Amino acid sequence: MSCMRVLIASDLSAASDEAVRHGIEQAAGGRIALCHVMPELGTHALLAQRYEEDLKEQLAVQPRIVDALLGQLERLAPGLDPQPEVFVELGSDYDQILRRAETWNAELIALGTHGRSGLRRLLLGSVADQVVRAAHCSVLVARAPREGAILAATDLTDPALPAIEQAAAEAKRTGRKLVVLHSMESPREGDAAMGLLGALPALDTPETLAARRDLARDIIQTAIKRLEVAAEVIIADDEPLKETLALAESLPAGMIVVGTHGRRGLSRVVLGSTAARIIEHAPCSVLVARQVVAAAA
Repeated sequence: MSCMRVLIASDLSAASDEAVRHGIEQAAGGRIALCHVMPELGTHALLAQRYEEDLKEQLAVQPRIVDALLGQLERLAPGLDPQPEVFVELGSDYDQILRRAETWNAELIALGTHGRSGLRRLLLGSVADQVVRAAHCSVLVARAPREGAILAATDLTDPALPAIEQAAAEAKRTGRKLVVLHSMESPREGDAAMGLLGALPALDTPETLAARRDLARDIIQTAIKRLEVAAEVIIADDEPLKETLALAESLPAGMIVVGTHGRRGLSRVVLGSTAARIIEHAPCSVLVARQVVAAAA
């Protein structure tokens, strides 16, 4: 696995320890940056002196936050070399994380959670939700380490299959088994996968389903062969969320990787759909793999 530039968002909580651990692993010797966001000051329009005092207090505390971030890193990864860059930002959490990730050219953002209930709370319109939806790069939602396979869940709507590619890289890096899952739930009219799989809902006869199953397996196996990695391919029959979560428990999975088509596609996928619910309910870390599309000249 090649080196990566990883931005780790840390609020110095125990939960953010997982983001630090996973972020360092994902960097694989590449560059690391730690990012902490301080709350934005109120305007104090009628109290200019109070505003100035608050600003001085925030400026005074920033060096202590930098020391705390470096202390967190040293505790979790003693002697890490090279030393990371440290950014202490002021403003909205997700805005500043996204801005810093883009200006620093991060290839991955690592975020921690506070467990299932905490993650549920975060994903519903808050920091993690906004970061996952709008980041220019892949995002790792980190949970406590869990032994198990790398599970790539793909709907085959993206010809580049970024989830499989990043899952394969993770399997190679960790030496874990790679499992690729595709759900054969009947497509709905207008689904992007319908053309790729050559099926319409009205034509879902047993023969058509068998043909779709074979085609899906061929597409996945072609991708796996190109990536030069061994993998188990599972073509399931139920809806994607149910199949993914059930398989993550039964394998068990140490990480789930889901794909997207870039900013616009990710917003469409995450908002109230399968990917968001996988992130919310998964028993392990989830890597949201983004295929970055080059801007038109």
